[in-house]
Amino acid sequence: MKKLIILFVICLLSFPVTAQFKGKMHFNSMGQERVFALYSADAGYRYEFNENGQEGVIIVKQGSPEIVILMPQQKMAMKGPSSNPMSMGNDPVASYQHYLNQGTMKAEGEETINGIKCSRSGLWNKENPNQKMFTVWTSEKYTFPMKLVNYIDGSPDGSTMELTDLETWKPDTDSFEIPDGYQVMDMPNMMP
Repeated sequence: MKKLIILFVICLLSFPVTAQFKGKMHFNSMGQERVFALYSADAGYRYEFNENGQEGVIIVKQGSPEIVILMPQQKMAMKGPSSNPMSMGNDPVASYQHYLNQGTMKAEGEETINGIKCSRSGLWNKENPNQKMFTVWTSEKYTFPMKLVNYIDGSPDGSTMELTDLETWKPDTDSFEIPDGYQVMDMPNMMP
């Protein structure tokens, strides 16, 4: 019996743990800072925000090529590909994911971001090896970047995304779904 329990514990420890969490995402772009409530789980992630009285939710499901933007006050949902400029402008992680296959990742060391040990890497353009596109800080504990700097988004100093105030979170079954009664439309192909 002891051997069976030890074997079970060893099996559990050999699988990577993906932490489900919630926290704040600070996103600075074009001189404007926005703070989103971030919820991340195995099924995907979502941001919730309120800008000038307009509530919004951005949903990205794991393995889906789409991003969904919910507008709860209008009971409307816009769906579009993650490569859509409007999607990438609203989601710094989707923008980073979009450019991953166009670049070469280079390890740059380790740093601590808000108390979390991270590996820092640079994403360099394959076509122009002197152009750094992103710097990303990742953690073994979380499956979500702890910090990103995007140098190619058009901001004079690049845009930044950084996570703070992380805590454990368990998603509801519908956390990454479009609520019933929402009108669903295709996302326009324009910048946010």
